[in-house]
Amino acid sequence: MKSKMKHTLAAVAVLAASAGHAQSIGAACGCPVVSSRPTLSLSTLADINGNLPVGNTTLNCANLYTMNTKIYVPDGGDLFIEPGTVIKVADNSGINANALIVTRGGQIWANGSESCPIIFTSTADPLDGSYAVTNRGKWGGLIILGRAFNNVRSTDLKDGGPAASTSITGTDGVGLIEGLAGGDARHFYGMPIGAEVNNDNSGILRHVSLRHGGELLGTANEINGLTLGSVGNATIIEHIEVTSNLDDAFEFFGGTVNAKYLVGMHCDDDYIDYDQGYTGKIQFFYGLQGPDNSGGALNQGDNGIEGDGDDGPGNGAAKSDPVIYNATIINRILPGADEGLEIRRDPKGSIYNSIFANNARGLNMTTDAAASWNANTFNVKSCTFQGVTTPLRINGVAPVGGSPEQIKFNTTDLNQSVADGALIDASFTITPLTSNTVTNRVNPVPVAGAPAAATTIKPPTDGFFSGAQYRGAFEPGAEPWTPSYSVAADIGSDISAVAGCTGDLNRDGLVNAADFGLFVNAFNDTCY
Repeated sequence: MKSKMKHTLAAVAVLAASAGHAQSIGAACGCPVVSSRPTLSLSTLADINGNLPVGNTTLNCANLYTMNTKIYVPDGGDLFIEPGTVIKVADNSGINANALIVTRGGQIWANGSESCPIIFTSTADPLDGSYAVTNRGKWGGLIILGRAFNNVRSTDLKDGGPAASTSITGTDGVGLIEGLAGGDARHFYGMPIGAEVNNDNSGILRHVSLRHGGELLGTANEINGLTLGSVGNATIIEHIEVTSNLDDAFEFFGGTVNAKYLVGMHCDDDYIDYDQGYTGKIQFFYGLQGPDNSGGALNQGDNGIEGDGDDGPGNGAAKSDPVIYNATIINRILPGADEGLEIRRDPKGSIYNSIFANNARGLNMTTDAAASWNANTFNVKSCTFQGVTTPLRINGVAPVGGSPEQIKFNTTDLNQSVADGALIDASFTITPLTSNTVTNRVNPVPVAGAPAAATTIKPPTDGFFSGAQYRGAFEPGAEPWTPSYSVAADIGSDISAVAGCTGDLNRDGLVNAADFGLFVNAFNDTCY
């Protein structure tokens, strides 16, 4: 339900966030304001080919770092980025787009915190919430390459043919990462068959924000916000934000790495994309598309999750088999052409307890993907599809009501279809499109006790998954985990990030009888 309070607080939130956050990144850990930090180019720390030294290189918040070339962490190199550090990257379109690349055998230790995040952004970003979210493709992105398994083989055909896959290097199990030039071994990921290191450790990324990347290299060829190629499961990926990227927010090319607490917003392609035999785990993902769906230069978004078992089907190597819990992905295109889940090419894996809103199609599968789904080697269970025109489609056709496919989707697999606005507030507007003035904010947190957020499926107790027994990225009625340093907080794009109504206990933007009922039931409880 909308309320006047929602719209009134939007403007207040933008002003408060911008005034309090501008240039103060890292203040909690003693960092100077960003504008007073002396500028240091990363190229001065690297050799003529962009390689940082073998051994340790440390970046800290005493400096404002700039990057005007590709920078590589070499095999045997360790890049330490201390909390509160800001790296601004210059625009250099085409194949020479600037990016930070952690090569096989290199490690990055970017261990930020909620109060002292690490931020990568464009040189044009003043870091005060005013740099429009429609500014995308202003630098490359962060690319991490490891030595875990992938299913790249020399016979692979791109999208089934007739052209050869662009990932081929001539060595089975070794791929060329998307967006980078061939012929340079620093751009390779994986290992020859039999030499894979599935517990490979590429370091730590924690509380890192990647903004305004995805530089256009050529037609339909951009760099993802965070690219992970054959990254191993000893690597830690937690609390990562990708905002305003021209390609995917997060893409997993094979590998076994796990990831938790991810935010992807205002990107122009998929929010999670996996292929080439990715077998990791993901939990707690929040994605928001917007603000434009016109098809023009400001257009944003494609699929919520795009899953492929293989880059180009046909070889016998193991396929992608990830496990994903607790995603909430809001798509503004209604009734446009985008999917909540676009699943193709020999998939395996499972997606549980998630919410997809405003998609033209909820679960969209090719014929071979549907075969895996029917065989229960690929699963979509206990997910809620809100305001979705066609919740299920197979090979371009929506199964009729009462068909075995619909019974499996709704009854056997416990998926639900609900009306627009029935579970979360997924309407979103920025006016004008080239500004960051949010005039209609989303609220991705379901109200406490919402039936469409309930589930009987609980994540496994395995040392990675948290025991969140609800649908979506956020516990119904609770404070969301989205970081205070995010662009969403800066511009006030969702109501859950806005401080305000003390009495709004169920966080629906209203103080009413529903809140009173919650208060009465908790009266006389202790709070310690």
